[in-house]
Amino acid sequence: MVLEARPYRRQAFDRSEKIYLLKVALVVLFVYFFRREIAGLAGFLWMLLPMLLFSYVWFKSIQTGERVIDVLREHVTLIPVAYAERGNKPFIPKATLALVLVNAAVFYVMTLLDAEAAVALIDRFCFLPVATGSWSALVSPLTSMFLHADAVHLWGNMAFLWAFAPAVEERLGWRRLVALYLLTGIAGGLLSVVILRLFFFKAIHTIGASGAVSGIMGVFMVRCYFKKLIIPIPILGLVSAKLKLNSLLPIGLFFLRDLQGGFRQLAGSNSPIGFWAHVGGMLTGFSLALAFRMHAKAAEEKFTEAGLAAMENTVSRRESVDALHAALQLNPENEAALLGLAREYAITRRPEGRELFQRVIQLKLRTDPGTALGIFAQYRDAYAQMLDPDLNYRLAAAFYKQDDHEPAARLLEAIVLEPSASDDTRQRAFFQLIVLLAENSMLDAAHFRLEQFKEQFPGAELAKLAEDKFVEMLKEE
Repeated sequence: MVLEARPYRRQAFDRSEKIYLLKVALVVLFVYFFRREIAGLAGFLWMLLPMLLFSYVWFKSIQTGERVIDVLREHVTLIPVAYAERGNKPFIPKATLALVLVNAAVFYVMTLLDAEAAVALIDRFCFLPVATGSWSALVSPLTSMFLHADAVHLWGNMAFLWAFAPAVEERLGWRRLVALYLLTGIAGGLLSVVILRLFFFKAIHTIGASGAVSGIMGVFMVRCYFKKLIIPIPILGLVSAKLKLNSLLPIGLFFLRDLQGGFRQLAGSNSPIGFWAHVGGMLTGFSLALAFRMHAKAAEEKFTEAGLAAMENTVSRRESVDALHAALQLNPENEAALLGLAREYAITRRPEGRELFQRVIQLKLRTDPGTALGIFAQYRDAYAQMLDPDLNYRLAAAFYKQDDHEPAARLLEAIVLEPSASDDTRQRAFFQLIVLLAENSMLDAAHFRLEQFKEQFPGAELAKLAEDKFVEMLKEE
C-alpha cells in the first residue's frame, strides 16, 4: 500500500495539539477537585499493585516471547526518586548535578556553624536581607536560592529539580539551564516579596531554591510537555514499580496547589511555604520558554518520536508518515525525520525516498561524515540510481578521507560517466579518480582515465595537472 502524507500543514500547536492540551487540563482539574477520593482509591490499588504488576509482566512475557526478567526490568526500578523520560542517547546532566551538589554543600556546611552564626548568615543573604549591607543586598537574590531551612526543605527541592532539570538541560544545554534557574528563581522571590508587601504592608524574607525549581518546571511544561514522568511506587523493599504519568499532570497539580496556597495566605493563612515564589517562578519559566519558541522545538521532537515509534508497528504506518511529515514542516532539516521517511519510502522504491536520502546525506556530511556513509549504504541497497553528481563527489571525498578507496573510486567513476553532471564536477571527478587509481598502483586504469579526460576536455587546466601528477607518481614507482 502506498502511503501519502495528508494534504494539510501542521503548525507547532495545531488543532490536534490544542485538543490534547485541553484534555490534559481537564484531567488536571478533575484530579485536583477529586483528589481526596482518588487518594482513597489509590491506597486500595497500592495494596494490589504487586499482584497486578506481576500478572501483567507474566502475560506480556507470554505474548511477546521475552523472558520474564527482561519484561520485569522494564517496569521496576531501584531509583527512589521521580524522573522524566530521557532521550535516546546517554546523557549526564552535569549542570543539574552541580546545582544539587552546591545546594547540599551550602546547607551541610551551615550545619557546622553554631545557631547564632547560621541565623546571622541567613539574615544577611536571604531574599530582601534582614541585615542589610553594601554588597549583601545586591547578591541576596542569588544567594537566597542556595539557603534552606532544614533537610526536608533542601531535599524536597532537589528531588523536584532532579525530576525535571535533566530533560531541560539535555535539550537546552547547561548554560541556558543555569541562566533560567537563576532568572526564574529571582523572579519568583521578587513576586513573593511584592505580593506580600502589597497585601500585608510588611517585608518578607525568603530562602530556598523552590522558586528556581518551579521555574525549571515551567520551562519543562513548554519544552518537554509530551514527556512522561516516571514515579517509583514502592512494592517490595527497595524495589519500586514504575508509574508513568503525563508530566503535565503533576506539574499542573502542583501549580494549582501553590495558587490555592497563595490565595489562602492572602486570606490570612500563616503557612511558611513560599507559594507565591513557586507561582512566580513557574509562570516566568513558562513565559520565557514561550518567548523563545521552545514549544515549536517540543512539537517537532514529539512528532519525530511518535513517527519513528509508529514505524515499528505495521498497523500504524499511516500515523508514522503523517507525524514525520509534520516534524519536517516544522523543521525541514530534521535529520531523524528525513531518514525515517526515506526508509519508509524505500520499502516500495518510491522516488520521494531517493530525494529524502539525498537531503539527509547532505546534512550528515556537514556534521558526521561517518554516519553519512552508513546512510549512503542504505540508499545504495534500496535504489540503483546514482545520487546527485555533486553529492556523489562529496561522498567520494568522505570515503577517501577514511581510507576506503574502493567505494570512492566507484563514486568518481559514476560521475565521469554521467552526461548530466556539470563539466566542472566531471573534471574534478576525473582528476581525483586518476590520482586515486595511481595511488593504488592501478596505473593502466589511471592512464586510461587520463587519456579519456584529455579527449573529453582538451586543454582543460585540471587535465594538465592530472597528467603532471600522473607522471610524478610514475617516477616515484
